[in-house]
Amino acid sequence: MAQKTPEQLSREFEGRKAKGLAKGGAAFWPNIIANAVLKLTAAKAGITVSALSELITKDAESSDAVRKAGAAEALARLRQAVAKAEG
Repeated sequence: MAQKTPEQLSREFEGRKAKGLAKGGAAFWPNIIANAVLKLTAAKAGITVSALSELITKDAESSDAVRKAGAAEALARLRQAVAKAEG
């Protein structure tokens, strides 16, 4: 197999980087939920939908675009899961 030139590697990396940035929040939402669960566990608080929503909403107010997008996606997924469980 032929080795790739530095230019080819650079183009591939930039393409992957652009694709990753485009996905941003969509890829980050599981981390937002996991962090909220860890915070509740550390505080020895009950893990409820309302408590999770409250912590995730705080992340949605962040100035970091990726965190904000991830929190919005996490809230949407959480609401969807609750609706599915109730329906």
